[in-house]
Amino acid sequence: MREKIRSVQNRLLAKQHEMKKDRQRRRFNPEGNSAPIFLVGCGRSGTSMFIWQLDKSWQIKLYNEDHPDAFDEYRLRDFSVVARLTEESNAPFTLFKPILDTVQTMELLDHFPGSKAIFAFRHYTDVINSSLKKFGTYNRINHVRGWILEDFAEFDVCPPPDASKELVRALWADDLSPEEGAALYWLFYNQLYYDLGLHDDPRTILIRYETLVTEPRRQFEKVIAFLEAEFEEKMVEGVHAKSINKNDPPSLRPAIIEACDALYEKMSWHAA
Repeated sequence: MREKIRSVQNRLLAKQHEMKKDRQRRRFNPEGNSAPIFLVGCGRSGTSMFIWQLDKSWQIKLYNEDHPDAFDEYRLRDFSVVARLTEESNAPFTLFKPILDTVQTMELLDHFPGSKAIFAFRHYTDVINSSLKKFGTYNRINHVRGWILEDFAEFDVCPPPDASKELVRALWADDLSPEEGAALYWLFYNQLYYDLGLHDDPRTILIRYETLVTEPRRQFEKVIAFLEAEFEEKMVEGVHAKSINKNDPPSLRPAIIEACDALYEKMSWHAA
């Protein structure tokens, strides 16, 4: 009974919060102009925490990956839907989280004038541990096995670059553990930052989870400046670093560790 009451209270608070933001939008953004923003990268990289912090601001209209208006089974709906939702938004920024569609990032940026992308990454050991806990032991390795057996058919709407596919194929083995499968999943999605050319695109910013939670104010100010928005103190309220290295690192074969370490160090350098 208490859980039901708490759930109702939370829904009411969320509705009140959204109504307050709508009033602010009408006041401070009377013309209702909005630009689409896409949060991409690899799942379990702290992206939920990040978007909920941004969602505290009246400047952001959020469509999370489970929002049925913008997503179907966590896949972004047609670009025409994204355009309509952005047009209907009265917030300066309409934020979408198409994590599973990271491979489409460049197409999204090219299709929507004035759009920007935020690419989030996190250390692979924490992502692996979090993925297996959240999605089950075999979810990630089953995805990767499907890529190998079906030539990455999961991404038929927008085929990934050959370099990204070859990285996974080179490290794949039939006897990989679930943890190693999750490592390849991490490698594939994060390597897209380079293989799609996002590292050279001024419409994209790279953020590292570990820095985001240890230096929240500096990092959020950096992202907000990139969006050309206004920083609000509430964006960093409640951010903490307790989830870093929370569990022991998974056991991985040397070749996979080497590849993951190299990519993480490279991305960390670019995010500095």
